[in-house]
Amino acid sequence: MSKKIALLNTWHNSYDDRVFYHQAKCLAENGYKIQIISTKEACYKELDNITINSFNDINLDRIEKVNKITGYLKVFLPDIIICDSPLAVLATNNYRTTHRVKIIYDVTEWYPSKINLRHSKGFQKLLRFFMLLMANLSAGLAADSFIFGEYYKSLEYRCIYFWKKQCKLPYYPDLNYIQNYPLGEITSEMNILYTGKINPDKGIDAVMGAIKTAGKTCPQTVFKLKIIGNFPTVDDRYHFNNLLAEMSGNIQVTVIKSLPFPEYCKTIGNTDLFLDLRKIDFENSHCLPIKLFYYLACGRPVLYSNLKAVRKEVKNINFGYLCDPNDTESIAAHIKDYIDNPRLYAEHASNALSVSRSTYNWKAVEKNFITFIESHFKK
Repeated sequence: MSKKIALLNTWHNSYDDRVFYHQAKCLAENGYKIQIISTKEACYKELDNITINSFNDINLDRIEKVNKITGYLKVFLPDIIICDSPLAVLATNNYRTTHRVKIIYDVTEWYPSKINLRHSKGFQKLLRFFMLLMANLSAGLAADSFIFGEYYKSLEYRCIYFWKKQCKLPYYPDLNYIQNYPLGEITSEMNILYTGKINPDKGIDAVMGAIKTAGKTCPQTVFKLKIIGNFPTVDDRYHFNNLLAEMSGNIQVTVIKSLPFPEYCKTIGNTDLFLDLRKIDFENSHCLPIKLFYYLACGRPVLYSNLKAVRKEVKNINFGYLCDPNDTESIAAHIKDYIDNPRLYAEHASNALSVSRSTYNWKAVEKNFITFIESHFKK
């Protein structure tokens, strides 16, 4: 009988790149029977020996979500459940009252995060933080083991639940998904890419400001900025339109909605330079951006905010620069330096591709992941 593993998502959709395209596919290829259960969309599909059996929780309260998840699990009867959130862990623990199962908490999100607290103020905010923290610690207690995507998000669990099994599984891409393109000439035209949420917190002001300055210092160059993402709020769209109105004539900006993962991987490589200049606050600085490793896989230089999590994960930044997102003059100077110095640009591009192929790729970590999963079946 096949060993069954459910990947239970209450934060991520069924086709999340980490869950479906890396974890689920890897497990299915190694002979496990896999089902993804997400609460973010109604979907039933079988693809690449993976069953997707999901529902939309938009009109359900917390108890209704837990009961529905439990019902799905009782039909599939998994041996292991990999959970993406405290709610997923606690729902699985409810299922475990009548069924034998191992619970793995895959910690990829900061919790509680500032997005969880954005509508609370004063004492209410403090109370909500405490309640969410207790829920997260309860989830850690209920879990049999942990998967950690990054260092800083793992610290509280490693300290409090030090005796439990753990596996480090960073956000490295499977290079088979990435389409590589030859280096282009960037003196007359430079293609720049930003992906993600289009708002000030994620750095759109810094990105637009740096390109605006570069456009003035390099008037002979046409800067084509492509943005792949979405506006979290109407105010964010309005704010972006005001930034757009300030751009000079040698700057062209295109915005497209978020793409399905395979299309995203095929698209982003057709770029000369990647920018991610999110604000440096406590949470942003301690979160490791998944996009960095996809950019490296494309073999292009990156200009990134000087985040503590990036410095912790990547010891030698020889493929671009870590920047102060408030210093748009300095960021624009880096852009100009690449245009004026083709040898430096080519060297950083080569370094990015080299370190991706040698270190920051899925093949470098998947064996450890499978070994960790297999250990849960040993008595």
